[in-house]
Amino acid sequence: MKNDRITLPIAGIREENSTLRTYYFDSGLKAAPGQFIMLTVFGQGEKPFSLLDAGPTSFSLTVKRLGAFTQELFTLKEGDLVSVRGPYGKSFSKSPGRVLMVGGGFATPPLKFLAKKLRNSGVDYLVNINGARTADDLLYVDDFQELCDRSLIATDDGSQGHKGTSVDIMRDVLTEDNFDKIYISGPERMVDAAVPVARENNIPFEVNLERYMKCGVGICGSCVMDPTGLILCMEGPILDGETLSAVDDFGVAHRDKTGRRQRI
Repeated sequence: MKNDRITLPIAGIREENSTLRTYYFDSGLKAAPGQFIMLTVFGQGEKPFSLLDAGPTSFSLTVKRLGAFTQELFTLKEGDLVSVRGPYGKSFSKSPGRVLMVGGGFATPPLKFLAKKLRNSGVDYLVNINGARTADDLLYVDDFQELCDRSLIATDDGSQGHKGTSVDIMRDVLTEDNFDKIYISGPERMVDAAVPVARENNIPFEVNLERYMKCGVGICGSCVMDPTGLILCMEGPILDGETLSAVDDFGVAHRDKTGRRQRI
């Protein structure tokens, strides 16, 4: 499908909670964990979304209702048509060794996709930390338990699992266990808190970053990061530690719809 736009019906919808829904499509998509697609809701525009899963006959994505675009998407039913193009961007790399995944909120879909791929490729040991504000906001709890050797939960209010953040658990886990690679996906403040922990433990890591994207193909400049001029939709959204260290914007600022730099 890459670089081609197709129009297709929504094959299925699963309500995760009052503000999160997973959409399923019966169309093959050759994509890897961390990549994204551009989804059009007719009459409302186009937005980028990370993939929950993709394969020869189907793909899926989980969407949080945040604004006018997703509000309109949430009115659609099975059989209604949307337009899709992609996939775009760089994916997570594969590590065959001992892997720790640290996720937060509705940015966890790429980690579920990654866990599936790592398990199928014979990862040695896989631990996941799943964080959210409340138990109702947690995603894919049963899936992570099935896919991972160990799956841990953190909620801000303590309604399930550890009371605190996924980064709190990350610190504890790294005092107990050794890992060859860490993958991080969550709100940027969470990712910003997790990166120093990975660095302190001298473990290679990759992060999933989100920025406002208009085009997905490096033309609009809305996701350019200072001072390197990194184009996140093409050179990301997955960045390794070395690339991330050269980006001053990380954890500090992003660009709005007009391209103006704003503090996070």
